[in-house]
Amino acid sequence: MVRRAEARTVAASLFQPTNDKKGEFFIESPQKIFAHLLLELPSPQQLVQWMSHPEEIDHRVKNTELASLIDPSAPHQRSGVLGSLSLVADSFRLLPKKTDAKTEWTAREWSKNRQGWIFITSQPAEREALRPLHSLWIDMLVLRLLSAPTPEQRPVWFVLDELASLQKLPQLHTAITENRKSRNPIVLGFQGKAQLEVIYGHLAEVMLSQLATKIFLKTTEPNAAEWVSRAIGKVEIERMKETHFDGSRDGRNFSLDRQTEPLVLDSEISGLENLNAYLKHGNYVTRFSFPLLEVPASKPRFIERLEDDFIVREPRKQQNERPETTNGEKRSESAPRTESTPADNEQNRQSSVSKPAGEPQEEYKAEINFGPRI
Repeated sequence: MVRRAEARTVAASLFQPTNDKKGEFFIESPQKIFAHLLLELPSPQQLVQWMSHPEEIDHRVKNTELASLIDPSAPHQRSGVLGSLSLVADSFRLLPKKTDAKTEWTAREWSKNRQGWIFITSQPAEREALRPLHSLWIDMLVLRLLSAPTPEQRPVWFVLDELASLQKLPQLHTAITENRKSRNPIVLGFQGKAQLEVIYGHLAEVMLSQLATKIFLKTTEPNAAEWVSRAIGKVEIERMKETHFDGSRDGRNFSLDRQTEPLVLDSEISGLENLNAYLKHGNYVTRFSFPLLEVPASKPRFIERLEDDFIVREPRKQQNERPETTNGEKRSESAPRTESTPADNEQNRQSSVSKPAGEPQEEYKAEINFGPRI
């Protein structure tokens, strides 16, 4: 981050507005506070530490116009703003420390050289936690590449598959509508128009209108199939109409009948076979099929970085090893106890532990391994 205005852009990518107009205050306020915190150029770990301690945020917004947003005299407003601010803390905890990272990468430097491929992916189990970070990284790349490239810079292709799995990308609408200047092609993949309408609202119609080439695959949902049929377009059909006259005036009359019909019916979209699609570019429409290419795996599909991200559960200690308190007295771990073991010739071997006299009798089980049963 170089300029102060970029801090607000980063904050807008992380804190997404809702459809409820009443909740805009608890979205815009965390955006302003988070942008102010970014001006100190903290590490992700420092941001998490500040979000975990409200007094740290109070110290950094003191004597600024942001202090009134988390004024202790308005406890409900303060808790709402701080609660919204801490929603991204879980995502920042997943980022490595600078000392643990092998290399360093910034969108600003890469946008200058534009060398190599960038893959941003995740496992389904971690997708929800990584969604804010993925949206932030893609949004920053789009923002850096909005400017017109120099003669030595090559265009950058953006392939955003499963677009609905990301948060709203504030810069995506700008990139699609102003793509003529940056000359960076964008490929969007999604399951249906309704997914974009939920995320982008009325802007989805504007975004879809800017796509020059569209490929439609099979969909069995009636409304979606009808929308695909309308998106492909209609054709005007001319039919010669012949009329016969009988009776006193025998003869025939010819007239030209013009009708407008869909080029591809919605039932044809619903009945498409697998690996078949319709392509529309301008006023040209064609149906085509494509093979399923099995790409040989030359590299691992996914390399996990967090080796210690699993939940480690300590083995449960035996009840007889834990000091207990009975009638206000602490029982020593070396308290006397009597153990009885059945004879070896019994078919089912069991172990029982009897507690000393004076203590409530409860059922205890001792984990003793007697080897295989006969």
